[in-house]
Amino acid sequence: MLTPDQKQAVLGFITSLEGRSFTLRDLVRRLDLDSDERRSLQRFLDELDSQEVIHRIRRGHYSLPQRDRIVSGTLTGHRDGYGFVTPEGAGAAGPDIFIPARNMEGAMHGDRVLVRVARRKVIQHRGRPRGRHSPQTERERLEGTILRILERGSPTIVGRYYEHPRFPFVVPLESRVAQDILIPYHQARGARNGQIVVVELTDYPGRYQSPHGRILEILGYPGDPAIEYRIVERKYALPVEFSAETLRELEAIPDQVRPEDAAGREDFREEAAVTIDGEDARDFDDAVSLRRLPSGNYLLGVHIADVSHYVREDTALDRDAYLRGTSVYFPDRAIPMLPPKLSSGICSLKPGEDRLVFSVLMEIDGRGNPVASRFAQGILRSRARMTYTSVARILEQGDPEETRKYADLVPMFRDMGELCRILSQRRYRRGAVDFDLPEAEIRFDDKGKVIAVVQAERNLAHRIIEEFMLLANETVAGRLSLSGGPALYRVHEKPDPQKVQDFADFVLALGYRLECRGEECRPRDFQNFVRQLENKPEGRFLAYLMLRSFMQARYCEHNLGHFGLAAKEYTHFTSPIRRYPDLVVHRLLKECLRSEPSPVWRERMTERLPEIAAHTSERERNADEAEREIENIRKIQFMSDKVGDEFEAIVFSVVKHGFQVELLEHFVEGFVPAVTLIDDNYIYKEKTHSFVGERRRRHIKLGSKVRVRLDSADRESCRLSFSLLEVIQ
Repeated sequence: MLTPDQKQAVLGFITSLEGRSFTLRDLVRRLDLDSDERRSLQRFLDELDSQEVIHRIRRGHYSLPQRDRIVSGTLTGHRDGYGFVTPEGAGAAGPDIFIPARNMEGAMHGDRVLVRVARRKVIQHRGRPRGRHSPQTERERLEGTILRILERGSPTIVGRYYEHPRFPFVVPLESRVAQDILIPYHQARGARNGQIVVVELTDYPGRYQSPHGRILEILGYPGDPAIEYRIVERKYALPVEFSAETLRELEAIPDQVRPEDAAGREDFREEAAVTIDGEDARDFDDAVSLRRLPSGNYLLGVHIADVSHYVREDTALDRDAYLRGTSVYFPDRAIPMLPPKLSSGICSLKPGEDRLVFSVLMEIDGRGNPVASRFAQGILRSRARMTYTSVARILEQGDPEETRKYADLVPMFRDMGELCRILSQRRYRRGAVDFDLPEAEIRFDDKGKVIAVVQAERNLAHRIIEEFMLLANETVAGRLSLSGGPALYRVHEKPDPQKVQDFADFVLALGYRLECRGEECRPRDFQNFVRQLENKPEGRFLAYLMLRSFMQARYCEHNLGHFGLAAKEYTHFTSPIRRYPDLVVHRLLKECLRSEPSPVWRERMTERLPEIAAHTSERERNADEAEREIENIRKIQFMSDKVGDEFEAIVFSVVKHGFQVELLEHFVEGFVPAVTLIDDNYIYKEKTHSFVGERRRRHIKLGSKVRVRLDSADRESCRLSFSLLEVIQ
């Protein structure tokens, strides 16, 4: 019998063919099969032929369906039953594939699936129809049918339990899971109506079958204290506790740097290095130093906590860190990637304490060009724990108290501000796109209640650290690339041309132009577009749409460049306390700097890096979704006692069913359904994405200022619903 791994290898071979035919002998050679396994392979190929995954041409010869192609990827479901598959491997840079509900074949959100892809022609009308001569364009859409489920997603689902005299069931809280889950009475574990539970799937859905499951854990009722965190932790499979083996390993890690740990390291303890972080930061994994050289150039030091010295490969600590992939940051708490003894202790660059660092030292000329760089494993003693607010007060406000308090560091801070502007101008000259969208800051009282939701501050100190870290990451990526050995990059591929064209058509109808020189848009073209959005009320929404037309940044063992940063090579090196890829990059850089790199280690890392890249990219996306969900829950909690209140707001998204608004008083968003527009008969204008009143001719469009009333704050769907009271302008 073929093992599951061998079957996966067969499917992987088939999806990599890109239209070529193959033979049974090709697969036998690839898998190195014996005679019994060859018979199993023949039966498996016959099964794939019956499912039309492949076509049998003649005995022992096969091909893929001629006009279709077969790809594998991850399914994203929709509450209405359909879904989209994001291709993986060679097809990863292409557009998502639409899967109609009739073609889902029992697949669920998060499953890895094998899909037959066909191109469907779609007619799009442009402008006002004029009979059969109306302006129209014909474009193709990728549409697929799921042929096989390669790997099921999470076997557990969080949902609300409902009692029923015949068949109790659970409604998933994840809206992308369209099916309710039937729970046999003997598998309900005493759950009560309305409770939030964790369900393990025992039977997956089929064309004519509902999924079944058993309850693993009862989390409580909605509204129970801190239940939202328990829900999100289970829903996104966020490990909270560290393994017992990891806790035992921690006992051997010292609380202070020992002489034997510091031996042979470069001594940076006399450098005027400081950490600059937010007021609430607990771990400090980067420090910066800067001084002017006699030549007039700058010598910038970026000193990163040497986490790899304490977290060694193939230890329990390393396995736990890999499993997490990243720290997860909620508004009022965090799930760290490393235990606090490391993240807030021996690996945190606390002021006045010796710490091991891995440093990048870069000489930079007056135009921001690096003219020399070197790397060093060192020991550092941070001079001060600075905050963004404190540094900004010194540089932007000239605050006398802060200036006096840090008098010996003020000249360095001023040089940092100057170098920041130089580096920013250099990135702008090469065409880097500014992704700086505003974020929410949620404030709490001493009892943990949300008291305000405001736009997070961004000042010069934030930009200083950002520019310095970007340059350090680029410098490390360049060194890894130059070595010719294994490397892990942070890549951002060119956007899909069709998505860019759709976006360009959309903004053109609103009076904006995305002008691309040549066949493909360059980063500079998007940079020029962003300049048009400055000080426009609809600017944030359009910038967000622009980002949706881009590919998603990810980790990759191949250097594919970074489109958004307009960088030839880029990686993540500066946050090994909270990102596993940075820890891997530290190990790779150390190995590449050795006088005699280990061929065995390099070969092993080359084999492991594709898996590490895919896993850490997935964990990053998972953490982002969990953080957004908790943020939305906190916003709903903040607004829940304001139902019936009136607010002024800005319209920043308009669709046929209504429009999205952002409140001026609070950094909170909500939806105004079109059915609430009762003061006039409003017509939706698709071309301009606006509503126009037939009698009063009032326009509701992007950037319109309106007065709205909060009608509901739904905690389960995390939606705020408003009704329109007045169009102000």
